[in-house]
Amino acid sequence: MPTIFKSCLPKLEKLLGKLLVDASPDDLRDLADDLVKKARAELETDLLSKQDLVEGLELRGQLHRYLGELEKARDDYAEALSLFREIRDADEIVGRICAGLAGVYDLSGESFKAKSYYEEAIQTLKVLDPLPVGDIAELNNNLAFIYESEEEYDSAETCFLDALKSCYEEFGSNHKKTAGYYNNVGSFYFKLGHDEQSGKMHGEALKARVILYGESHFESAQSYANLALVLVRSGKVVEGLAHFEKALAGFESDLKVSACDYQIVAANYRDVLESMGDEKAVGVLDQRLAKNGLV
Repeated sequence: MPTIFKSCLPKLEKLLGKLLVDASPDDLRDLADDLVKKARAELETDLLSKQDLVEGLELRGQLHRYLGELEKARDDYAEALSLFREIRDADEIVGRICAGLAGVYDLSGESFKAKSYYEEAIQTLKVLDPLPVGDIAELNNNLAFIYESEEEYDSAETCFLDALKSCYEEFGSNHKKTAGYYNNVGSFYFKLGHDEQSGKMHGEALKARVILYGESHFESAQSYANLALVLVRSGKVVEGLAHFEKALAGFESDLKVSACDYQIVAANYRDVLESMGDEKAVGVLDQRLAKNGLV
């Protein structure tokens, strides 16, 4: 590998990993452009430097994607993929770049292309040993959301459950990724009106998040809120109201982070109280919101 990449690639990766905390976007762009330019020059005299160019393009693509420059990100990922697609034993890199392209098309709203690249990334990464379980689960999860938005519910369910199953088997039930996928499956089933299944999934998400973060954390609060909606719709109104209370208390522990979610959940809680004709409880809730400066 040329000397320039021994020094610059780790530097760029470190800067990207810090999400622009220690460097301006312009500085990162200049560094990424310099890497790709030097890699192209090396490619003319050293065929082994193709991987350097691919890595430079991939890192620059990540940067463009983070900055919302989706067309530039797409072009970098596409060029990197064209350089490596036909090379043997390059499944990890190809899968990673396909995942990057899928994400760009997903953000651009081009669901057909996003689905194609998500599927290729999943199939490519599945041949690796050791298996990148977390990465594949995340790709399945993202693919599931596209299927759900297109009302392809059977395909969405399969992908959501694949993500959940693989994380459960790899990391256990009390892991943040597993909890997140429990939550997503629960929300999916709630949307379809499958309250019993939704309640089970949100219950598992809540159990894991309380273990991981405690009750007064916004992740736990969100699970309390999700489960509250399921309970109320299932006719378990008293239990549902108690869950709304726990949700609001959890969000109130850090309103700087969770103010938006707090307002949404409070609105749902208010709707339930109004439907019950409990004007006194509605008034108390409004006072609570006013006290927190959110009315």
